[in-house]
Amino acid sequence: VGVMGPWTCDPLLARALPEVASRLAVTRLNRDPTLNEGYWWDAVVLAEACRTPQGVTGLLNAERYATGLVGPLNPATCGAAGLLAAAWNKPLVSWACLGDGEGLDTLVTPMPEPAGVLHSVLRFFRWAHVAVLSAPQDLWREVGQGLAQDLRARGLPVTVVTTVGTEEEEAREALRRVQRADGVRVVVMCMHSVLLGGEEQRVLLEKAEDMGMTDGTYVFIPYDALTFPLPYHRVPYPVLANNTKLRLAYDAVLTVTIDSPEVTFQEALQQAKEAYEIPAYIDPTQV
Repeated sequence: VGVMGPWTCDPLLARALPEVASRLAVTRLNRDPTLNEGYWWDAVVLAEACRTPQGVTGLLNAERYATGLVGPLNPATCGAAGLLAAAWNKPLVSWACLGDGEGLDTLVTPMPEPAGVLHSVLRFFRWAHVAVLSAPQDLWREVGQGLAQDLRARGLPVTVVTTVGTEEEEAREALRRVQRADGVRVVVMCMHSVLLGGEEQRVLLEKAEDMGMTDGTYVFIPYDALTFPLPYHRVPYPVLANNTKLRLAYDAVLTVTIDSPEVTFQEALQQAKEAYEIPAYIDPTQV
């Protein structure tokens, strides 16, 4: 199984430790006959380029390394990946591909579609008008554009779709566009969470606080937390403790994430360490 992602060019995603995670997964798979069905599984980590054109090109080499693929993370490459996987008759398991995968015969979506979950939340609160702000990297820009297209197809008016980097002026201009747009209630942030070290989101939320946009007029929703279980129960985040402005701004943030009721991420990581399944030096707060 090839595990694809921009592990070498995105510093935050590299902290997902794909080598450790995939090795842990296949180890548990191989010792459970009810899951492995007599096959011996192995994983190989494949680096996905951060630029979309190079990411598509890199897919062509994946066939020789794996009989199945997990990934890619860039939704812009999903169409090509799905077509290639169908031609190779190999399964493609991706939680990042937007849309329903119609015509992609071997595409498997292992979790509820993030855009669908977000739409359900917006519909529940009757928040129709949405702005989508994305980090400038290809991965996040493609996520933002795909999300806007998906929400529009579901009947929601997405009036602002723009990118924002780590410069304060970029954040100010993007937020001004949100203020000038008619009736925008929700700002979806397609970028790394500030809780995990995302600089674009930190600058954006701090500037929103400066501009008086975190008083309840707008709701800021992080997109990335829709794709993994972000620890939230009695978990201290130093970035909030050490930054008063960000902590005030975070009152306007609504985080929608996957629940993990049986065992938290930290607990699962600690259990794996105690069972000598992963190296003892791994710090849960750094992953």
